[in-house]
This record gives sequence, structure tokens and C-alpha cells, in this order.
Amino acid sequence: MKKHPTVELLESLNEGVIYLIESATCLAILYLLYHFFFRNDKSFQYNRFYLLAALFLSVSFPLMEFSYDPATTPGFFNSIHQFGNGVGSEPIIEAEKAYSYTITAQSERPFLLWWEALLMLYVTGVVYGLLKLFIQIRSFKEVIWYKRHNTRFKDNYFLVSTDGTMPTFSFFNYLFWDNSQEHSEEQKEQIIAHERAHIDQKHSFDIIFIEVLKIIFWFNPLVYLYKQLLEEVHEYAADHAVVSKTGHSQYAHLLVSTVFNKMGLKYGSYFGKNKTLKRLDMMKKVARTNYMKLLIPVPVMALLFFIFSFEALPVEQVNVKNYTIEPLANSMQEVPMPEIGIENWKQMLEESIEYPEAAKVANTEGEVLVSFEVNQLGAIQNLKFHNRLGFDTEKAIINALQRSSRWKPAKANGNAVTSVIKLPIEFKKS
Repeated sequence: MKKHPTVELLESLNEGVIYLIESATCLAILYLLYHFFFRNDKSFQYNRFYLLAALFLSVSFPLMEFSYDPATTPGFFNSIHQFGNGVGSEPIIEAEKAYSYTITAQSERPFLLWWEALLMLYVTGVVYGLLKLFIQIRSFKEVIWYKRHNTRFKDNYFLVSTDGTMPTFSFFNYLFWDNSQEHSEEQKEQIIAHERAHIDQKHSFDIIFIEVLKIIFWFNPLVYLYKQLLEEVHEYAADHAVVSKTGHSQYAHLLVSTVFNKMGLKYGSYFGKNKTLKRLDMMKKVARTNYMKLLIPVPVMALLFFIFSFEALPVEQVNVKNYTIEPLANSMQEVPMPEIGIENWKQMLEESIEYPEAAKVANTEGEVLVSFEVNQLGAIQNLKFHNRLGFDTEKAIINALQRSSRWKPAKANGNAVTSVIKLPIEFKKS
């Protein structure tokens, strides 16, 4: 029977909430790793790659689906995986109950249920973010259009003179230059070199990428923190590109003495954007590369990949439960019993019954009730199934019982008699 669209929506919403929690967990762990090990290093390109990889992998790992066999995996990793996936063990939104409420209490139904309000709030945030990004990018295009007569192509970028309407900044391969500011030729070359470093290293792609993530995860403060860290690395890398050519002292003097009006241009990279003192401190540092430390994220990311991208293969189990006896004769003195003992017989039967492949594919589980006679010679005969699962489960039981050990027959009045055994057998996937 097909599920009602409301139930399907609620189940999708539940999966979405779990995904957001898992991605936020990855973001938090990778941020802590960056904060304690890499934030103050001068490995700017490595830090940039790390932050971008952390963002990409954090939103990708929970979407990936791979399977592994817990039986062939060390217990430590199974425990880690089980602990890490605890959030998904119980549904956050119980679809059936939520839907049942909406259809059985229509007269008392509130204007908005909590999950409806949550969904509307999220969609509103996404739409607002999309409009904001669209308007900002459109404003860049308008500036480029209105200033097209003041635009010159230089090497691999376009130089746009803003005449004081905008500060100096770069966006993709456009360098907007505030020609109303008074700078010496040397200062001008240094500022342009800084902005060209942003263009050459394609920092605008990073900003657009994280702006898209901000639209999707607008409620997650970690995304805004990652944007701040990424912009910080961009400025450090651009400063380093200039200092390596012009020297530290002159550029530091320019950095301290220059103040630009930001004018709310959030998506561009521009000279006066980040905190000056932090940039000066980073320029003074001596670059020391610890290659062993750079490898620290590899096992952490691999572990997160295992936790959030892998699902344990379902373990098929066959459980033989306690049987009941229905004697065909009165005054039974001895009950029927397997010759090897009941516990050994049940264990042997569980090991002999193979979970049919057809039942695995159909994701079938449940209980089969089988009855059989133990005759006067202790042989099993007249098998009957009182409830069936199908998909070759009954055939697997018959094959196993035929190979099982003989029984000691029941006795009544000193003679061996035929008795009927009812045996429930459970096929279970976990």
C-alpha cells in the first residue's frame, strides 16, 4: 500500500534533519582540528584547501551510502560506527503519529503544526539567501556595465576605475580600483598586487561556494565561522604574495596607514577587509612546515567518512525458540527429547537453516510456526506449516530438519508413542 504524501513528506523531513545534524557534527570536528593545529600556521594554501575540503566533505559524507560487513570489521570500528550513528537510531519526527494527529483531530488542529512551521522557516531562510545573493551579484554586473568606459584589460584581469563610488576590491577577474584615493606609485603597485593575488588564486570561487552553503545551512553558525576563516586565509595568502616581492616593512606601513570604506560589499575580496593587526602578526611569523602535522586530518576525515557514509550490512539471524508438545496419547511419562540435548539441537538447527537469498532481497523477516511428529522410533515426520513467510524460508527449514539428529520418543504407559512438536522459528534482520 502506497504511503500518504504527508507521511512521505514527514519521513523525508526526518531524514533531512538527521542529515543536517550529521553534517554539522563533521563541520564542528574539522573546525576544532583546524583551530588547534593549523590556524596560526603560514601554510596558507594548505589551510585554504583544508577549509574547502572540510566544507565539501562535511556536506558530502552524510549523503554517501556504502555498506560494510560488521562480521569482518574490528570491534573497535563497529563500536565507533554505532556510537556515531546514534542520532539516526530513533526517528526525530515520528511520521505516522504526526500524520495521525492531523487527520484525527481536524477540529482542534492548530493553524501550523510545529514541523510545518519549522519547514516554512527553513524555506523562507533559503529563499531570502538566494534573493540576497542574486541581488548582490546583479549589483556587481551593474557596476561593471556603468563603469565599462573606465575599464581596461591588464594581463589576465579587467581594471575598473570606480571614481570613489567603491573601495578597491576584486571579484573574479575584475579589479575595482578607487582612483580617488591618493597613493604613491609604489603604494598603488602594492595594493594592486594584493588584489591580483586574489584574482590569480581564484579566491572568488571559494567565496561563492561558501555563500551557496550559507543559503542551504543559513541556520548553522559554523558555516559563517568557516567563511570568516576562509577570508582570513585569503588575506594572509594575498599579503604573502606581495611581501615576497616588495618586502615586509614597506607593505606593513601601507597596511597600517590605509583605511577603506567597505560599503557592504560582502562578496568581494578587498585590501582593507580583515583585521590589520592579525595580518601584521602573520607577516612577521617565520614559516615552519611540520609535514607530520599536516597529515593529522587524514585519519580524522577517514574516520568521519566511515562513520557517516557507511551503513552496516543487515545481519540475518535465525532464532529457534522453545517448542511445545502436543501428545497423541494420555498419561505421557517421558517427553520427547533430541538425543543430543535440546540446547545443542536448537543450536545445530540455527546453524543449519540458511537465510534464503530470496528473503534477503525481499527484506523479509518474521516468524514461521512449524509442527512435526516424533514417531515411536524417534524419527521426524509429517511436517506442517501453520504460518508462512515464503521466499524459500519453509524450504530452508525442511532441509535443516531432515538433517537434524534423531529424537528420543515420548513414552506413555511404558511404551514409545508418537507426539507432535510445535516449533516457532524466527527469521530476523538486524
